[in-house]
Amino acid sequence: MAYANAWLADVHAAGGDLEPPPNPEIPAAYLQKPRRRPAPEAYLSSPPPSTYTSFAQPKRRRAALSEIDPPNQKRQRALNAPTHAMSQDSPSPTRKSSKQTKMVGKARIITKEAVAVEDVIAAVEPILLSTQHVVDPNATPRPTRRKRAAAPALPIPDLHTRPAPVMTPSVSEEHADEDGEDAEDAEVESTHESTTSNRSRSPICRMVALQIAKKPVVPKMATLSTDAPQDVRTLYKAIQALSRRSKGVIPLGIETEVKQDANGDLDELEDYVAKTPNGKTHEQLKDEFKAMREIRNETSACKTKHLHEPSWNELVHSQMLKQAVLGCPGFSYYNITTARVIKELVPGNEYGELLKGKMIDFAVTLGPPLIPTAHVINRLAASPRKLQRTSNPSEYSPLCYEPVVLSIETNSPDGGSENGEVQLSVWAMAYFNRLRQLIQDPVAMTLPLLLITDARWKLYLASDSAHEIQLIDAVDIGTTADIIGCYTILEVLRVLFKWVEETFAPWFLDGVKPE
Repeated sequence: MAYANAWLADVHAAGGDLEPPPNPEIPAAYLQKPRRRPAPEAYLSSPPPSTYTSFAQPKRRRAALSEIDPPNQKRQRALNAPTHAMSQDSPSPTRKSSKQTKMVGKARIITKEAVAVEDVIAAVEPILLSTQHVVDPNATPRPTRRKRAAAPALPIPDLHTRPAPVMTPSVSEEHADEDGEDAEDAEVESTHESTTSNRSRSPICRMVALQIAKKPVVPKMATLSTDAPQDVRTLYKAIQALSRRSKGVIPLGIETEVKQDANGDLDELEDYVAKTPNGKTHEQLKDEFKAMREIRNETSACKTKHLHEPSWNELVHSQMLKQAVLGCPGFSYYNITTARVIKELVPGNEYGELLKGKMIDFAVTLGPPLIPTAHVINRLAASPRKLQRTSNPSEYSPLCYEPVVLSIETNSPDGGSENGEVQLSVWAMAYFNRLRQLIQDPVAMTLPLLLITDARWKLYLASDSAHEIQLIDAVDIGTTADIIGCYTILEVLRVLFKWVEETFAPWFLDGVKPE
């Protein structure tokens, strides 16, 4: 009751007639679902301008539902209304009222007596019915969608006047590295103009592609000692014997620790133990045995956890190289995975295209006291300006004045051996290009290479001649999966280092001496 009294007071304050609230009962005619009909396209002319001016927004009188026509009858009346054009000179009262209200903000200014509410409703209602679409009160409102404009048709090339592109990959696409190399590999350019292809983006990863190089790489397999070059034949025999029998690879004085670690599973241990001491103390031997045991355990972890190549390099391969250079003055090892081959040394093929120039993973170098740095710098001063800063195929700082004596490429278990052979071959070709400029052409020294796939280590030999480069698959050294294999690989690395001291170092030092 209080709500009705308040509503009547508001109506009286607005100047309207006092009347009771509308009947809350809904007539039966409003409960019928109206039928859909198209909206009329006619407009009614606006009523004549009112002589009353009011800045106050009028309040509508709530009419009783019984006084309003049912939906179907109201729509029918709108359809039967005569068609008139809306006058452009006289704006509608609603638009005029909104403009005046916007100008004065919230202020109420009444110039004359306000018109009756029912008169305003009666004047505006026909206009609203004729200018709005008929809305179904029972229908769910949905936003209107604009039709998307059709895309312009692409022009059809004329095959008779425009030749089809030749599907020949460019050098930048041919050398796009799968590991994410970007800036420096993009500088490798072809010496002849070629059309790019969007389908050929993988780098050269097959040995057969290296057989069309300017100096082709010919793969070979060593089954006898005569298959190895003359300067490394003795080295080949020694490593072959170690890999087959592993005789004497366990130092004398550590066999007790090795037997305890094997827990009785290692038979004929005496065949693997050396007959003479190697000059190390028992504490040094124990530290070395702990390192070998850790390498074996990390190998097992990398296998069972399916770790990728960087984890193998960190946990297994680099730890073995660390033990190998320990106690060998002049020898150092570096992880050079992120370094690059100098563009001028990247080999090319018969089509004038440059081959992929990615570096290998590890390099063992030789420096003072075996190779004095001053001799290397003096020899580099006579080299071409682009190549006078390094003795190796890369300008990476540790490689500038210390020649690489052992090149190592590592692969993950699913990397494939052929990809590793290609990597070693391209590196050997670039290294031979550098040594030809520094020392002699062709290079008379064979380069030892290592390919590590998973836990298995293999020895390759690269030999340069006047017309070709031979890549020889020499010896399957062993695996780091067991303790005997770890000691075998360590002993093979020390045999290689001894050959470097006796053969490679004198040859290199004699070649870089100032004239």
